[in-house]
Amino acid sequence: MKESNQRRVLIRILKYLSCYRKSVIIVISIMTISSIISVVLPFLAKDVIDNKIPLGKINAVLSVILIYIILALILSLLSIIRVRIMSRVSNKVVLKIRDEVFKHLQTLDLHYYNSHPTGNILSRIIGDISSLKQLVTQLVSTLIPQTMFLISLIIAMVVLNPVLAFGSLLSLPIVLIGTFIIMRVNFKRWYDYRKKQSELAGFSHEAFAGIKVIQSLACEEAEKKSFEKINDDILSSWIRCVRFGDTLGIIIDLSIGIGFLFLYLFAIYIDHSTVGELIAFSTYIMLFWQPIKALAQMFNQISNNLSGASRVFEILDEKSYILDSPQAIELPKIKGEVEFKNVSFSYPDDKESLIIEDINFTVKAGERIALVGPTGAGKTTIINLLSRFYDPIKGLILVDGYNIKELSTASLRKQLGIMTQDSFLFSGTIKENITYGCENVSDEAIVNACKAIGCHNFISKLQSGYDTLISSLTLSMGQKQLLALARTLIKDPRILILDEATSNIDTQTELLVQRGSSKLMSGRTCFIVAHRLSTIKNSDRIFVLDDNKIIEEGSHEELIKLNGFYTMLYNSQFEGGIN
Repeated sequence: MKESNQRRVLIRILKYLSCYRKSVIIVISIMTISSIISVVLPFLAKDVIDNKIPLGKINAVLSVILIYIILALILSLLSIIRVRIMSRVSNKVVLKIRDEVFKHLQTLDLHYYNSHPTGNILSRIIGDISSLKQLVTQLVSTLIPQTMFLISLIIAMVVLNPVLAFGSLLSLPIVLIGTFIIMRVNFKRWYDYRKKQSELAGFSHEAFAGIKVIQSLACEEAEKKSFEKINDDILSSWIRCVRFGDTLGIIIDLSIGIGFLFLYLFAIYIDHSTVGELIAFSTYIMLFWQPIKALAQMFNQISNNLSGASRVFEILDEKSYILDSPQAIELPKIKGEVEFKNVSFSYPDDKESLIIEDINFTVKAGERIALVGPTGAGKTTIINLLSRFYDPIKGLILVDGYNIKELSTASLRKQLGIMTQDSFLFSGTIKENITYGCENVSDEAIVNACKAIGCHNFISKLQSGYDTLISSLTLSMGQKQLLALARTLIKDPRILILDEATSNIDTQTELLVQRGSSKLMSGRTCFIVAHRLSTIKNSDRIFVLDDNKIIEEGSHEELIKLNGFYTMLYNSQFEGGIN
């Protein structure tokens, strides 16, 4: 990452801060007053030492001391008010960015999620946004006020004595150049460190998600070694970042010493300054280098947080391949006609490899279509294109004559019922899961759908019935799929998609699903993807895919008579005992 990236990150954060102008103006006013007070205090000390004490003006000295104490108390009070206001502002900024990140992630297409491990995304949402919060806090409570304070100090020093000011600040360019070089190099190092942390999060998520496979293959030791290697890489990366960043502290300590040396040399040999001026300038130098040294101690943390903030903004800059056009229209209530015209598709990062090529078919409303073929033939791709999880690279997909690219994606998907073998259930109650995505669903409609599917009996036997929390249950794969199917069918979609929906259900449960779903599929356009050919014999038409194309089409009986690829698949399943 380049230094310009750091500037862009800071500029973007400042734009968010501009949304809270009133609070920022109040804080800037407080910081201005605080800076003036901080600058005035050494002036008072100089006046007492040079003018009041030598003349024995005790009352004047006591008055100045009282003013000094009052100003110091005001300074402390203003600091408390400033920190509270900016703490509230920084939290609001981070809340706004976190909301934007989550909302933006909801708009990204499947390609993004397929190419980014879940653990990596979670690492950015949780870890990197926490870093962003720390950076905003550092910006508003430390970097901005300290910068204003340093500028006011330089002005005061120049006003008090330009010669001593020049001598005191001769070492400042060393710090500025050193900071520029170190930040430029270390930002990239901290970014790589963050990347390694994301890799660890992704690895951990994958390991826990696949723990059953790991244990069944006795691969615990191999996973442990892989984890340790990533962990060691993270530690090594962190050490490189910290060691390099710590050199800034050495540069600052050296610069402070040089600053004092030049101050005394200029005061003695060039300016012949008074004791009061020398004490005032010594105070100014300590005040000047104190925030710089504090920032140097925070340097590694700031660089780390900058890289984390950069990764958060990278998510916000991600573009979805699936975007509604500005003229997108809402899809009205449809009959369920579907047409593919010369449709071809390849993934965005591998455009040369076609997944499907020149697919053509027309499906009438209410027709039941089965898609069969070997793994990788393009069955699920057709479903994903119809659902507009992806867009074809060529051709048109029409629903009731509407080009789906000209429709709002949400209005299209509201009329699709999609059921996959991945029966994901959300935390919450059974009722909340079944009605997810639907509004104002009556209890009667829920019960009727569950009765039709065949899951009402096991739900009614639970102590809390439909109000039972999913997290309190140990559901079988079949029960999960029944609930997911009920959730799909409660939408009353015009087009129903069953993608391997019964592939992981036992025979008895599958009979329940088939019995209920047959009734509910009546009158709807249905697309069924299944490896078990026995489940799709009653389909109106079967599309047989191979080599990225539809090679056969017809009813089960017609395809068996054809004695082609479908017949070979069908016979191989039954001869192999798969039915």
